[in-house]
Amino acid sequence: MPSLQHMIRVCASTCLLLVSSPALAQQHLLVAEESTSAVAFRSQVGRVVTFICPAKIITNREIWGTDVYLVDSPVCTAAAHAGVFTPGVSSQVTIVMGPGAASFEGMGRNGVKSSSYGPGDSTYSFKSGETGQIDWITTLERVPDDFHAPLTLLCPPKGHADAYVWGTDQYTSSSAICVAAVHAGAITLDAGGRVAVTLMPKQETFVPSVRNGITTKAWKNWDFMSYGQPYNITSASSSSGSGPRTIKISGFTAAGSSATVVPRTIQTAGFMGAGAAPVVVPRSIRVDGWTGAGTVKKTLRR
Repeated sequence: MPSLQHMIRVCASTCLLLVSSPALAQQHLLVAEESTSAVAFRSQVGRVVTFICPAKIITNREIWGTDVYLVDSPVCTAAAHAGVFTPGVSSQVTIVMGPGAASFEGMGRNGVKSSSYGPGDSTYSFKSGETGQIDWITTLERVPDDFHAPLTLLCPPKGHADAYVWGTDQYTSSSAICVAAVHAGAITLDAGGRVAVTLMPKQETFVPSVRNGITTKAWKNWDFMSYGQPYNITSASSSSGSGPRTIKISGFTAAGSSATVVPRTIQTAGFMGAGAAPVVVPRSIRVDGWTGAGTVKKTLRR
């Protein structure tokens, strides 16, 4: 049975969602705390969300479920239980939001005990290899000093430039990632898109500028070594490499090449193709840069 504290928390979360605007259910920080759960995203079934679990986080919070977790379960404790996060090393974890479940099975795993529960109206599970969608207010503030891995993140379309950004080319950890990406020319406010975030050495001064309709602020940090890592940001859809591609359509076969961005296999009625394409929202499939020779028995409309 869930604890009294859990039942109070569920009630409080439900009441908050009933009276709050959906715009408030956003991810402010990539870095998770011990109590960070997926409650804010409970109505967004299918959304993929990325978190950074700090090395020193204590994974003794109460969680419910195994592999599929109740939405109230703290993410980093559940990640340790699922085996995708090892305390002692700051790591990125990614979840995908799911629908409700009739029951949740509890068990001990990886030194973490989960409890049984059910039913629950919202769930999440861990998903590797997926790109987490952040919000236009999400920042890298509080990123642990031992975390250096590059991040690939997805900024949704129809964004806004309301959040602050400090710097030019290199941005402070408290700068909104998606807005900084627009300033850097990696994406646009209207289209959004995938961005690659790389943590940079700490620096003392961040220079302001106006680019792509975004005005950034200046910051001089005399005690800069005590602050979070700054970052630079580029489009994750660009690549100078190329890769093989084969496209097969009924009666037609050809081989060619195109720029490799994200490996992907596409299957639709009458079509089988292995290649690469950028992940954007809304998604589109392109074959720009592809050439090939083949045969066809009849006219195909494409």
